[in-house]
Amino acid sequence: MTEHNANHKVTMNATQTGIFKSAQEAIMFACNFSSQQYAMSPMAKLLQGPSRGSGRGLVGLDGAGQAGMVFAELQRIDYWQLAVLITGKLARSERCDCRRSCCRGWKLNPIFEEAVNQLADYVALTLTPVPPVKEFRVAVIMKYFGEKTDPLEVAKHLEIKKAAAERHITAIRKCIRDLEKNGLTAFSERLDDIGMLMRAG
Repeated sequence: MTEHNANHKVTMNATQTGIFKSAQEAIMFACNFSSQQYAMSPMAKLLQGPSRGSGRGLVGLDGAGQAGMVFAELQRIDYWQLAVLITGKLARSERCDCRRSCCRGWKLNPIFEEAVNQLADYVALTLTPVPPVKEFRVAVIMKYFGEKTDPLEVAKHLEIKKAAAERHITAIRKCIRDLEKNGLTAFSERLDDIGMLMRAG
């Protein structure tokens, strides 16, 4: 999916025509706008915990208004669904100018890292038997979201048997995938209810 144009405007009849083609496009737009304008602080606030706002958020005719409305509606769905939806749209890395000998010019985005760690804790509370060792759970979730990591190598290092590791990988991926699917359904309904999704025909 291509990135949504950050400069498009909300029309006065947005409730009839909609703004976004899909929930995914809305999240991508809000995350991109947030990272460009505010160093991702709105996303960081969303990932601080399952708090809820008091209203529908910003109502405006520009990018800030659109992003604010998207984040406001995200806060109305289950926190863990929110977390997984945002994590999937976050930049996984950012530039690093520390100039240390080990530096490759990039580092893990701390907000992405925090979100993955939260999801690793969620998995431990949700699945039975509990997938062992947080480092392993983090590796599985990192790979799910596209980071170059090998959970089986991590499992080997942690002395988790391969067969057990493979079972846990399958369970963790299903858990995250179900969260994502249910979150998209819930969020799509929220956006549709307030007229932010385009309707065919």
